[in-house]
Amino acid sequence: MKKTKVIVGLGSCGIAAGANKVYDKIEALQKVENLEFELKKTSCVGMCYREPLVEIQDASGTYLYGDVDEDRIVEIIDKHIHHHDPVKEFIVRTDLFKTEDNEYVDNQVKIALRHCGFIDPESISDYENQQGYKALKKIQTEKIQPEQVIQTVIDSGLRGRGGGGFPTGLKWKFAFNSQSDVKYLICNADEGDPGAFMDRSLLEGDPHAVIEGMIIGAFAIGATEGVIYCRAEYPLAIKRLQIALNQARKKGYLGKNAAGIENFHFDIYIKEGAGAFVCGEETALMASVEGKRGMPRKRPPFPAISGLWKKPTNINNVETWA
Repeated sequence: MKKTKVIVGLGSCGIAAGANKVYDKIEALQKVENLEFELKKTSCVGMCYREPLVEIQDASGTYLYGDVDEDRIVEIIDKHIHHHDPVKEFIVRTDLFKTEDNEYVDNQVKIALRHCGFIDPESISDYENQQGYKALKKIQTEKIQPEQVIQTVIDSGLRGRGGGGFPTGLKWKFAFNSQSDVKYLICNADEGDPGAFMDRSLLEGDPHAVIEGMIIGAFAIGATEGVIYCRAEYPLAIKRLQIALNQARKKGYLGKNAAGIENFHFDIYIKEGAGAFVCGEETALMASVEGKRGMPRKRPPFPAISGLWKKPTNINNVETWA
């Protein structure tokens, strides 16, 4: 028999709406009433306007409850968990019948956000269970060469998701062809556009996807050090990134002979930005990482030739890496 799961959305939007209190209430009810279900955390599922959201998966189906507060969750747990009677008036989406939100949600196809709202962003095993780090492991087991990785990215047609739309594979190829003893890799998470929270959602909901993409990119161009430049206004994203980086190091995906690939040494650290809009521009971002004033510089030379600390550098957006 399928074990019941109760999943609480704990992205920034959910937390702002009171999701932490709802999670604590469920945890308390579970202990006091000795209820048998798995309680999990996840990130935003994209329905911020109905936060806090609580999903219940049981033998009869999946039910997503919206606008949940401490009082409402007591009623939901009592009726749904105790008496197996879903509370229809609180349901915003289910696979069993149509709701007013189905039309908005059902036609969406998630690519970069494929794991957000489904996995626990603070669990590397949850990510691995969704084929996470499989692509990285394939490089090691099949002894794939950097040139092959770059060609695969070129063939995929992937373009930069930060706005410029430059072919990602070509950018990697330029950095690969630059001769240097040291190369750098940067993830641009300085999301400055008003009302734009794509980067934050990804970093809060699926940090390992970004990290895996960066490791693959580092292998492809020959980088030894990576930087995630994230604005300090995203404390939850930074916290979850740090947790994910520590987990990746512990698992051997980062560090010496990263991912078991011989002579591939790579690690990532986080640089917190002060929130200057201009630092979203790649050359201004690099100046900020170096401790200078965040000011754009003339190009050429492009970062692939002379970037961070005047070394070949590849910069991609959060969504591109994911």
